[in-house]
Amino acid sequence: MAGMLVWTSCEKDVILDLSDVEGQYVIVEANITDGEKIQWVKLSYSSSYYDVTRGQGINNASVKIESGDDVFIFEQWNPDTLPGYYYNTEISQQLEEKIYELSIEVEGEKFTAFSELRPVPSMDSLSIKINPFSSLGFTQDTIYDIFVHFRDLPTEGNYYLFNYALNDTLQTPRPTDKGLVSDENLEETVSLAIFNINRNNLKDGDVITLEIRSISRENFDFYNIFFFQTDLSGNPFAGAPPANIPTNLSEGARGFFQVSATGRKSIIFHNENLE
Repeated sequence: MAGMLVWTSCEKDVILDLSDVEGQYVIVEANITDGEKIQWVKLSYSSSYYDVTRGQGINNASVKIESGDDVFIFEQWNPDTLPGYYYNTEISQQLEEKIYELSIEVEGEKFTAFSELRPVPSMDSLSIKINPFSSLGFTQDTIYDIFVHFRDLPTEGNYYLFNYALNDTLQTPRPTDKGLVSDENLEETVSLAIFNINRNNLKDGDVITLEIRSISRENFDFYNIFFFQTDLSGNPFAGAPPANIPTNLSEGARGFFQVSATGRKSIIFHNENLE
């Protein structure tokens, strides 16, 4: 409970002054998982409201994540070609269910955030079904729903984020692409249509892989707000209309720091086996 109090105390509502935001804010992208060896933190400056490109990457910053005696330093590998990216190859293998602190220093300013690693349920299976509206002829193309089946964790207050890949190519790179699930109205045994896919984008033998991540309630709200408030430009800080945008970064930085447990499950697409 103490960890939750620390985490919640760092959440802020950020009101963006859209008249002139270019370069005013440090933007932090820090989604750390146990699913990939190479983890990264992206730092950039905010860009103009009317500029749909990413802001300028920030080089020569100090970036670290720590918990107790564990300290993980993130370093730049190619600052000229990948400005603003800081990498670490050790943290994912050593993540535990505890609270982590992100510390960033940029030109004498220090920004911090806290995130607690939470467990994630195992996905039992995936299935593919024709979307009901598609089967009734309400869509021009044939649309399939991707269903995920799992048993929810026994504790309450669980939140999950889903990504999916087609033949190892990520199909959900933007915040608005993600699948978000709260266990507030879930049964113990869960069967959810989490994504849909156009039949024109599939061929027999294609591999569809779902990834599930454990996230906090605050991170769940963070993605939901971008889903409803952004103009779908892919850059939530360069086109967002006036709104209260949640962040767990201190000292006026924007973005979010989340540490997640992950799980993956795959299914092979065969047209004759569709339900």
